[in-house]
Amino acid sequence: AWASLVHAMACGPSPLLPLSVAEPLHTAACVVYLVSCLYFYSYHWGRHIRHALDGRFRPWFAAGLASLTAVHGLTVGHIWKMLDDPGWFATVAKIYPDQWQWIADTRLLELYLTAAALFLVILHLRGVLTGTKNAAIVFLGTVILPTAALFLETFSIDAVAWQHYFMVGPKYW
Repeated sequence: AWASLVHAMACGPSPLLPLSVAEPLHTAACVVYLVSCLYFYSYHWGRHIRHALDGRFRPWFAAGLASLTAVHGLTVGHIWKMLDDPGWFATVAKIYPDQWQWIADTRLLELYLTAAALFLVILHLRGVLTGTKNAAIVFLGTVILPTAALFLETFSIDAVAWQHYFMVGPKYW
């Protein structure tokens, strides 16, 4: 998420790094991200399916994991589009000049979600925050409210938000 944040900001008005440096960094990070998502979600969804089959279904956990999967799915979709058509994001950025800001905010949200979720897992493992109270805090504080803030932001900037996944780049012209 950090490399994608740097890449998105490289497409903005005041880049941290030139695009020629941000592109290879972003590509390498995409590989790491996809492999880690595959491992993380196969483990957690597999574990939750086993819990459901054993009669230990936890709806808060399923809802939180589904929401986290959806947020991380935004990045997976973005990576897929970037790999499919290298000119795609440059085209989107010309049409919607603030799209870099929406992507940067999405990546900041992912970094926050990951850090907060890890912190809450540590609290849970230490017995500080357990049960329904933990689930409610995780679900509201790390998924629902941040995602709602991101959704509301799309109305105030010149960006296409998640609809850019349906746009095509020069490869398809």
